[in-house]
Amino acid sequence: MKRSVRVRATLLFPLLILAALSIVGSACGKNQDGSPAQGKPGVPADTASGQSPASGAAKELAGAAKIPVAPSRGPERAVYSLIDNRLSGHIQRKGGLVIPAGSAGFVKYMRFRKSKFDWKIRAKRDGQSVAVMKGKVGRIDVPLTAEQASLSPTLRLRVYNRRARALTIRINGARKREITQQMTRGWSTVTTQIAEKLLRSGENEISLLTGRGHRMALAWVQIGGHGFGDDTPVFYDKNKNRLVLPGQGGLTFYVMTPEGGRVTGDLDHARCRVAVEATADDGSRVTGELVGNGSAVDLSDLAGKPVRLDLTGTGCDVAHLSDAALVVPGSRPKIKRGKPPKYAILWIMDSLRADRVRIFEPTARPEVPAFERLAATSAVFVQNYVQGNESRVSHASIWSALYPVKHRMYRRKARLAAKWTTIDEVMRGAGMFTSGVSANGYVAKKWGFGRAWDRYRNHIHEGGGLKGKHVFGKAIASIQGMTKPWFLYLGTIDTHVSWYPKEPWIWQYHARGYKGRFARRFSGHDAGKKLELTDAEIAWVRAIYDSNVSYQDKLLGQLLDMLDEWGIADQTMIIITADHGDEQWEAGRVGHGGSLRETLIHVPLLIHYPPMFPPGKIREGAEVVDIVPTIADVLGVAMDPEWQGESLVPLANGIGQGYPRMSFASQYEGAHAARMGPWKIRVAGSGQPKVYNLAREPNEDVDRAGTNPIARRYLSDPLWLLRAYNTKWRKSRWGNAANVRPRFAAHFGE
Repeated sequence: MKRSVRVRATLLFPLLILAALSIVGSACGKNQDGSPAQGKPGVPADTASGQSPASGAAKELAGAAKIPVAPSRGPERAVYSLIDNRLSGHIQRKGGLVIPAGSAGFVKYMRFRKSKFDWKIRAKRDGQSVAVMKGKVGRIDVPLTAEQASLSPTLRLRVYNRRARALTIRINGARKREITQQMTRGWSTVTTQIAEKLLRSGENEISLLTGRGHRMALAWVQIGGHGFGDDTPVFYDKNKNRLVLPGQGGLTFYVMTPEGGRVTGDLDHARCRVAVEATADDGSRVTGELVGNGSAVDLSDLAGKPVRLDLTGTGCDVAHLSDAALVVPGSRPKIKRGKPPKYAILWIMDSLRADRVRIFEPTARPEVPAFERLAATSAVFVQNYVQGNESRVSHASIWSALYPVKHRMYRRKARLAAKWTTIDEVMRGAGMFTSGVSANGYVAKKWGFGRAWDRYRNHIHEGGGLKGKHVFGKAIASIQGMTKPWFLYLGTIDTHVSWYPKEPWIWQYHARGYKGRFARRFSGHDAGKKLELTDAEIAWVRAIYDSNVSYQDKLLGQLLDMLDEWGIADQTMIIITADHGDEQWEAGRVGHGGSLRETLIHVPLLIHYPPMFPPGKIREGAEVVDIVPTIADVLGVAMDPEWQGESLVPLANGIGQGYPRMSFASQYEGAHAARMGPWKIRVAGSGQPKVYNLAREPNEDVDRAGTNPIARRYLSDPLWLLRAYNTKWRKSRWGNAANVRPRFAAHFGE
């Protein structure tokens, strides 16, 4: 039920009784725009996942008369549910950080090296949930405030051992100041003082060493503050779907502050309060207090900044906070669903970097009038990542909607397994004639990319020419005159090495007169060698690449004209993307497969079908694993439960917009990267993350991991969450790792 009347907490008792009676008698009304009535201002009509949050508004009549109720602020919608994302919360108790190792959320403290973790999670010892060390060293990375790290804080660990054993504790790699404690058989609580200046404000590494062959189980860790007993702290009441915030305790979230954002929630007792403090890396801060029902703290002064959001219970023994969320003004968007398209085209422009296409990077040099023409009536996903940084891995993710760790095409001789449902099978299931033409040698039957094609041609293996015009010509011929609905895949490779200059654009992007060693082409063989190029030669090769961007754009223009001539433009869905980009000496390398820089993993994604995709730029993260689920959704084909991507139809229509979504990429599962808005994190074999602000340093040349610990934790929490559960993750069920749906935490319990 939504309340239709709001009263101020300062009203006299008789008016409170009248207000309570009006609450009981109110109907579930709607606003004039059709959205749910906003009688309860801080309680959003939806969550970021599109689910209705469990309302904390249903109070007993006597209790409702005692609890202050905030005045209406008008329509609001949640963009980030603190309830749904509770496993991303950090528990604070009696001044210290408490880490429940048995919780599914423990993964955000685990450092992963390549795809390996130090801990076995969600284990049991003596009936209690624990994490168990896999080897002789278990590492955790913990974020601390300056106060928690100051002086000589206490470190407490609740551990289980099958026999007595020594435990060595190393803080931030300081071997000479290690602490050794004795652990007893069974359960014990290890307590020790950490020497001054070993801990620091921001991130800290705590290494636990027990010796070879021993598997210590960890129930919880507390850093700083005072003891609270031996039981694992409770932070969530599942029976009433609310956060548990005891006095001198609470939860901390590392989140992005949305434009116009507020934090809101409901308390179940008039004496209880929740102190709110939001702090950014630059020291800017907002404080406030949640009181009663529907109150909010305005965070708009910190809009666009990652913040540490502290929620602390005050005024009573235990504060229970329901409907807790980050909200923004406005009603919930609605999905626009028109008639499904009769025809569909997927065009993968191999090695096309997003920053060389003006609709994604306005300062890009290549002229792309066809892209701009199509973008005017398309959904443009400006933050789109490939999941692999080279052809075979990335195409496998596009084809199967699976992350590399699942399809395993990063292995040298792997084939895309027949058990995975791929794009050609989806299209055949939709009753379409399926035709594909590619000049990428990996996208062939021998690698598992061709099981349900009516016609398929690979120009590397079957001849026919490798220029875009050759692929385009064969592709159009394969469906021309077709009366049956059809799906067409084009795979052009003009922006893939080897690069050949294309006229007239080459002379627009480089002065005439170049007669050097790369005058006719810059080959794949050249890219594979460690050549020393002059600045003039690098400029020439970049101009060659840009000429091919414009060349492919010309072919796109021909396609658009052809669809108009055939009279089917309005019935055709067009998706344009790339399998990866290419480095061009920004970091001393050329080609692909060598890093996870934006030049390699940030590629275009444009979807044209106005009946379901309103035109505009979508800045929340997308991934190429989302392409097949999107096509299936548009065509009304059942989703495969194994798919890890999700349909982009809701996001294109506004559902999920307003808060960053994480885009993720892998380099042969040995290194990983993620991006949320302008912030990016890269983690290589050492496990030490590097953090970049792409708005300030697009070349990723300033690592901010040390200077921006809040931004680092804002990025690492969802990345670690996805990495830990990567093989099981289904975005259609669990949402994006940066903003999960209720089913994620419900799946794991706590």
